[in-house]
Amino acid sequence: MDNLFDKYGGIDVMRELIKEFYAQVYARPALKTYFKKSDLDDLIQHQCKFFAYAMGKAFQVYKDESLARGHSGRHISEDHFLKVAELLRRVLLDAGVENEDIKDIMIAVASKRKQIVNL
Repeated sequence: MDNLFDKYGGIDVMRELIKEFYAQVYARPALKTYFKKSDLDDLIQHQCKFFAYAMGKAFQVYKDESLARGHSGRHISEDHFLKVAELLRRVLLDAGVENEDIKDIMIAVASKRKQIVNL
């Protein structure tokens, strides 16, 4: 197996992890407001693509322009970006993802910070 996405169970497992991630985000009013006009199923689908990218799935490319466009006008602060990233890290940890793999995933997430933070 040459990528983390498949190592941890592929699309079915990732979809469940992403659902848990959004449950954690939605439980925090300050973070939930960013998604009030978003369809949760669409968010999950987009995050599956991002997870595939972040976890090294060879065919998956996540274009910066698309990511920036999707976050444009949401006024996302650095603080909230870090809080969401920490929620993601905890969900991955709770799911049994190995620490070294979490580190690699979080590096991929951090590499997209400029496209997400816009405040």
